[in-house]
Amino acid sequence: MSKLINNQANPNWWQNAVGYQIYPKSFLDSNHDGIGDLQGIIQKIPYIKSLGVNFVWLSPFFASPNVDNGYDVSDYQAIDPQYGSLNDTLEMISKFHDNDIRVVFDLVINHTSDQHKWFEEAKKSVTNPYHDFYIWRKPVAGHVPNNWVSLFGGSAWTYNQATDEYYYHLFAKQQPDLNWENPKVHQAVAKIIDWWAKRGVDGFRLDAISHLKKNQSFKDVIDQEDAMNNVPGIDQLLAGLSTDFKRNHLMTVGEAGGVPVTGAKRWVAAKTGYFNMIFQFDHVSFWEKFTVGKVDVAQLRQALSNWQTGLEGIGWNALFLENHDLPRAVSYFGNDTTMRAQSATALAMMYFLMKGTPFIYQGQELGMTNENFTHIDQYRDLDSKRFYKEELAKGASPEDILFKLRSKSRDNARTPFPWDASPTGGFSDHTPWIDMNANHDAINVATETQEPESVLNFYRKLVHLRLTDPVLLNGQYQLIDTHDHQLYVYTRETGKTGYLIITNLSDNPAAFTIPSPYQHLKLVLSNTAAKPTARALTLAPWCAYLCKYERN
Repeated sequence: MSKLINNQANPNWWQNAVGYQIYPKSFLDSNHDGIGDLQGIIQKIPYIKSLGVNFVWLSPFFASPNVDNGYDVSDYQAIDPQYGSLNDTLEMISKFHDNDIRVVFDLVINHTSDQHKWFEEAKKSVTNPYHDFYIWRKPVAGHVPNNWVSLFGGSAWTYNQATDEYYYHLFAKQQPDLNWENPKVHQAVAKIIDWWAKRGVDGFRLDAISHLKKNQSFKDVIDQEDAMNNVPGIDQLLAGLSTDFKRNHLMTVGEAGGVPVTGAKRWVAAKTGYFNMIFQFDHVSFWEKFTVGKVDVAQLRQALSNWQTGLEGIGWNALFLENHDLPRAVSYFGNDTTMRAQSATALAMMYFLMKGTPFIYQGQELGMTNENFTHIDQYRDLDSKRFYKEELAKGASPEDILFKLRSKSRDNARTPFPWDASPTGGFSDHTPWIDMNANHDAINVATETQEPESVLNFYRKLVHLRLTDPVLLNGQYQLIDTHDHQLYVYTRETGKTGYLIITNLSDNPAAFTIPSPYQHLKLVLSNTAAKPTARALTLAPWCAYLCKYERN
């Protein structure tokens, strides 16, 4: 019998928690087919436990044609056979619970697969009971209804001959959007939420949740966001959904790119918010796909501080640098060549000790880098392949396109997790579904476990600190603005006790003088052997210090 985790008795458990995101396809292959699976995850629960994290978020493994790697769900209550069975899923939940680790699933309810039974019915005729589960418009002058575009390129409308209509899809044409104006859609989704809650799921990450409401005028727009992101009226839809989660005592984190901090109160206010937390993307330029440039530290400070101060006393932040859609942090923010471990640990300290719930994406704790694929055939992500084809048609050279993909492709985060230095990294004894990162012989769990100063062991220390010190849980965040493009310095403070977090996020030395109010300084953690001996510091490139202090 599985250990019972009572979320009702501890409704705010997620605040004193660290999450670990698993991308099941790339975690561990247990059945020798080159694809990660649920039994592979079960095998590695001791490793996840060793990190000190207390909940996992799993990217989708529901039944799916896998056009968009599982974010196109064809049955929310069935498991994709490549990952295992429903019994495997229940065993996995049970074993995580036995280890005091809660389980959060990824719920994709902005859209379904075009192979979901709802859509297969909906496209048959305008009188079909499921027709109104999706968004349909008649042709205008023999063409698409308006100028709305898909986030994966091209028109957001695809023609359906049987009904002489176009259906709307914000993502791929195989991912038709659900019509949340129809109350029956909410009723159907509520049943799915209840069904999984009964089977022990502790929460959900809500994919693309800021897109549920579409602009009901269906007119051309100048700014595409006006058609489909945080559209006025979304509040009623989210409030309805929120009752389903609260009724089941589920933790929720919404993917809500484009929701400004000024409007986030409605989303995450402690008592009345729709969700416990949201993922915002101001610090990772989420929508600037395939643009390549160095991150500006001053902009990073501003973006993250806006959310820290904006939600203080109102709601709770979700802290992250990586996920399955983003490049590797050490390649995007850091220096992944000459100072990989140093920059990975500096970045870790910078974001991890802010106020909120930190998330680690699989491989981030090793300082995994972007892949270095040299041919388009090595890519698996449909958006990357689409981008390559479109840019080629515009006359761009394959080399230039591949350079951009190496920086920003979603496949950067999806290469198999390296457990050891063997040819397939201990991920599988079969050819993996996507190539291993070429540097996995040096960056892997076995190697980093043996090195006391590794990125992996640094993350373990951060997790322990975050979960055991009340100041790092509840203390107020205060930026110390250095007005430069190198340093990110802030404090977390309760009463007169606090922590000073000093990070140099650059390839050059930086000077910082610890302000006089901070006294009785004690170094708690650093990523360098050089210890501070005076208040006037010269920080080596990518140097990070955590100091405890008493205030005068």
